[in-house]
Amino acid sequence: MILDKTEFRPAIPEDRLGILALQRRAFGRDAEAELVDRLIEGPERTISMVADLDGMIVGHILLTELRGPEGALALAPLCVDPDWRDFLIGTELTNRALASARDKGWMSVFVLGDPVYYGRFGFKAELTREMDAPWSGPGFMALELVPRALDGYRGAVVYPEAFLES
Repeated sequence: MILDKTEFRPAIPEDRLGILALQRRAFGRDAEAELVDRLIEGPERTISMVADLDGMIVGHILLTELRGPEGALALAPLCVDPDWRDFLIGTELTNRALASARDKGWMSVFVLGDPVYYGRFGFKAELTREMDAPWSGPGFMALELVPRALDGYRGAVVYPEAFLES
């Protein structure tokens, strides 16, 4: 099974060029690679993880610190090499990144994405309805890593400038 042969690990500086090339391949444009580059270089704390298959980066996920709710992260972008999309690599990367965030004391994660895909991990649009954020609607969702972490929060969710430049 491909997942058994894939190493899921924190990204290291030597992975950067492979991550950026993967972002371009996966999305067919430069915008996501440029976003990742700005976020990794930015002042916000990040969790960057890769899926490494025999020395080739086939998946990447990035979680970046947000301002607003205490201990909040943004999930973006998540990508998997087009040739490896049917092997649950994105699912495994997401599960591991969320577990890492929980283990490091983060309290919630926000994402703008497909409600069906991210709903599998427990992301819910209902958690974001009363928040002031650059995005709204059913694709803007949150996941509480700590139960009730977002209870009563009605303020802003402030993304790093890099997201707004994309």
